[in-house]
Amino acid sequence: MNAFIEAIGHLPPALIYAVVAAAVLVEMIILVGAFVPTLTLLLTVGALARTGQIDLLLVIAVAGVGAAVGDLLAHRTGLLLSHRLRTGRLGRRIPAAAWNRAEALMTHHGGRAVFLARFLPVLRTLTPYFAGTTHLPYHRIAPYSLTAAFLWASAEAGAGYAAATSLQHILTMSGPVIALVALGAALLWRRYSRPTPRNDSPVRGDSSRPDCDRLPAPTATR
Repeated sequence: MNAFIEAIGHLPPALIYAVVAAAVLVEMIILVGAFVPTLTLLLTVGALARTGQIDLLLVIAVAGVGAAVGDLLAHRTGLLLSHRLRTGRLGRRIPAAAWNRAEALMTHHGGRAVFLARFLPVLRTLTPYFAGTTHLPYHRIAPYSLTAAFLWASAEAGAGYAAATSLQHILTMSGPVIALVALGAALLWRRYSRPTPRNDSPVRGDSSRPDCDRLPAPTATR
């Protein structure tokens, strides 16, 4: 993970935007898309935007457009291949449960299924294809696809940006906090490490009782 972040950070800004667009598009390829770490990538570039190396709004725009174009291409592919897509060689490699969930989303929600699936890994890859295989017109899903694409990009890149801000704030505050904790610990150690004063004076008996040793010895009576 650290190596990945380091590698992205050393790229020029234009290439970072290109990597984001390509990754989001490749994620929409059946089977291959499951192995594309778009979440990690968007969190990383969001954090880089916090440093000023790249622009957060441009990251969101690039990722959003890439996601919307990916939905469009997936829908066209599903429309072209129809049900052969699911029964073909690549389609059979996808677990039946994943296809069934995509089908259930499309059946119950229609075009809105594309919006909901955008926030669910794997399903966001399959659902636009399934919309095409059911011959649902693209204009029926386009508003949901575009809205979800930019919301998704904003959420994931924005989370990376916010996390970097919080980390920087923590690191800024950590110096004074550590100093205060160290000072408090030193004062407590000094307070409780002092030797307790011992009272070496002899313990006297209770003054309310007569001192039997000082009373005169009784005289014998005849």
